[in-house]
Amino acid sequence: MIDAQSITRACDALHVVPSAVSHQLKLLELELQSALLVRGPLGVQPTATGRLLYGQALAILRQVADARASVQAEESQVAGSVSVAIAGSIAQALSVPLLAACRARWPAVILSLHEGLSGHLVEGVHSGRFDMAVLYASEATARLETRPVVREPFFFGCARTEASEGDGKPMSLRELARQPLLLPSLPNATRGALDRAFAPLDIGYQVAGEVNSTATQVAAVLAGLGPSVFPWISLRLLRPRRRLVVRPLDAERMYRDVVMAIKPQAVHTRAAIAIHELIDGLLGDIYGPLRTLP
Repeated sequence: MIDAQSITRACDALHVVPSAVSHQLKLLELELQSALLVRGPLGVQPTATGRLLYGQALAILRQVADARASVQAEESQVAGSVSVAIAGSIAQALSVPLLAACRARWPAVILSLHEGLSGHLVEGVHSGRFDMAVLYASEATARLETRPVVREPFFFGCARTEASEGDGKPMSLRELARQPLLLPSLPNATRGALDRAFAPLDIGYQVAGEVNSTATQVAAVLAGLGPSVFPWISLRLLRPRRRLVVRPLDAERMYRDVVMAIKPQAVHTRAAIAIHELIDGLLGDIYGPLRTLP
């Protein structure tokens, strides 16, 4: 009304009836116990109190506009800290591409990566210490909200010699049971897959030694110290592979399920959502040769 210098013109601009504006003005003057407007030859003019209130109102409106602009600017950026847990051999394939892609797309995001055994990382996700994780499905991951990524098969591997044969030929679990294997110690996804596969059989597998480093496990096998069982992802990273004899195992029984996991009903930041989508895409690239789960 002060800008329009007329209640009627102000009502036309606001698309309200004059009686409603007059009523609200009267209520405001009663609350403040002071007249705000006076009518004169030049139209509606503010009193001293009215000018003071008008100035304060303009300042408040500017602050609201500035706040809205700041929020919109913040929402247009992806920034903040995101903590990701990655299990075992998946970390070898995922960590560096994830860091590189995050740095290139969202330099304001601080990415914290944590590698370890699936069972040890589940609690970190459930407690909120990690925003998300890439894990192997187990009884422990049932506590989390998970999305399947891929069903990953396993392979038998031994050092190649002049007498080596059977490379690429499927190996039955009964034939595997005759092999003295170098394996990671429990708890471990490979051992869990072996235990599940052999549970319905009347035989078990042999453990000749336990090695918990994938690099050492591969080196020991290549040195001829014994065969082992490798997940698909480990063989993908092994270059060159010509020094190994590799045979696929019974994929119907010998597998592990890779899942993405978050805490149930967790509230995620814009940065966490962006990283989750980025990981999803990278895993699709990594496991592309395998059939992904729906």
